[in-house]
Amino acid sequence: MVNSFTRAPHTPSLRAISSRMLEAEDENASPNSNHGSSAPMERLVARDLPYHQSSNSLRVRHQMSKKKNGAGLRFFHWYIEDWFHVLLRLRTVVSSLLFVTIWTGVLLIFAGLYVAIDNQNPDEDCGLGSLGNPIQFNGAFAFSLETATTVGYGLPNGVNGFFENCPSLQVAIYFQMLLSMFFNAFLLSFIFARVSRSEARAAQVLFSNKAIIHREIVPNGIVRYMFSTRVYDADSMYPIVEAHVRFYAVKHRTMHLEKNRNVRQPMRMEPMRVSMPNDDLGAVLYTSIPTCATHHIDYHSPILPPSKRRFGPEDGRVPRKYGFVRDSHGLDLRENDSYTGSADGLQCVVCGETYGTVANLIQHIKYNQHTEKHDEVPMLGSHQELDVEALFNKKTKSCSFSDGHGKTAEASGSDRNDIEKPPAPWYNEYKQYLRESNVEVICVMEAIDPITSGTFQAIQSYTIDDIVFDVEFAPCVLADRDEGRKDIGWLKTLFVGRSAAGRSIKIDLDSFHN
Repeated sequence: MVNSFTRAPHTPSLRAISSRMLEAEDENASPNSNHGSSAPMERLVARDLPYHQSSNSLRVRHQMSKKKNGAGLRFFHWYIEDWFHVLLRLRTVVSSLLFVTIWTGVLLIFAGLYVAIDNQNPDEDCGLGSLGNPIQFNGAFAFSLETATTVGYGLPNGVNGFFENCPSLQVAIYFQMLLSMFFNAFLLSFIFARVSRSEARAAQVLFSNKAIIHREIVPNGIVRYMFSTRVYDADSMYPIVEAHVRFYAVKHRTMHLEKNRNVRQPMRMEPMRVSMPNDDLGAVLYTSIPTCATHHIDYHSPILPPSKRRFGPEDGRVPRKYGFVRDSHGLDLRENDSYTGSADGLQCVVCGETYGTVANLIQHIKYNQHTEKHDEVPMLGSHQELDVEALFNKKTKSCSFSDGHGKTAEASGSDRNDIEKPPAPWYNEYKQYLRESNVEVICVMEAIDPITSGTFQAIQSYTIDDIVFDVEFAPCVLADRDEGRKDIGWLKTLFVGRSAAGRSIKIDLDSFHN
């Protein structure tokens, strides 16, 4: 067998270390073990809204030691640097009460300042109180309120002056009016940003309650396994712009067991390539009607069970241990690109020529065997050593071949799955692996609200309890033929400028989750 080349010594990246730790744990997981079956699942994305939806927030908090170099102060510093967005995330009632409190506090401060200035010069007529009778706090508060709001009720005691006798009073009035202008400008921008925020638009994007994992057989006989969910924008008459979808896999494993509460885990969000819509084209969706987003569970998929990964691409047509499968070099690849010639995933272990499908690789080997035999090329180290029937077909006989350096390897048809007669039920391996690894698949849809041109995210998650196997989504679109129903489309057109009068279809939301 041709050994894979040895890399030069280097310092591995953090991602590479995590990848090896995660893959090692997956490989060491016995297919019959149940060590993860009893581990509780704590979702990153909680479904805390009606209709099986989430509020688009991740359940993550921070932990820092306050004893190490003032870590607690540095943690608080992050929020001070971004104080405006921190305030924007407060509830509207809370932020309103906060601003009213701050504004009232400023009025009280300047009211006390006016009382102090008027009492500092009792023999001078500053224009607030009468000569020898300085202004009281109630009157000073009313004057402070009038100055901040520029209402113009008039000055205390009927005075109509410019406070020439008290320059300090003029300075205090100047700073209060300056502060009031800035406060009014900030309050206007804050209210606009708060009211026009686009994140609330995500509440109208619906995800199916269940995701499905099903299989399909393509014309070349390859069995493909697909993970799919369904997305729909309930406000379909006002389509969102540039909707994109992404998938991530999070493997919680046994981290939520009580004994592992304080154990640091090499956990990460592993990207899952999107096949439909094609993520090479941006994975763009048009969600005004229910649309499916699909991930191909192929050789490179993070949710492929390790027991199937060792058999190699195309559902086990070529085991990876023989060296025909190319290394991904840390990239997030997918087999679909190999099928269409976008990125070759297979290579010949003899000459290094790369191919996208096993069929093309077999044709290459057979052609070179014929050519080498005609040219009387020595068998050792040539394509003639490769037994195509044993390596790529489902025969049970074994063969051996050499890498030209005295090392041999055995190949047997039992090393791969029988793609024509998969074990029944075929999804047991997937179900067991998803449960043991406590996999949570997170679906993220990003889009732009056409009214405010703001970007928002809608997030949903699926665990083993939310995944159904070997089924398809039920149809949920009907022709809209409700005759006899009172049509008030003209009223909606009057208020919002458009209506669904003369509708073409309607969406059965009861069937949307089926």
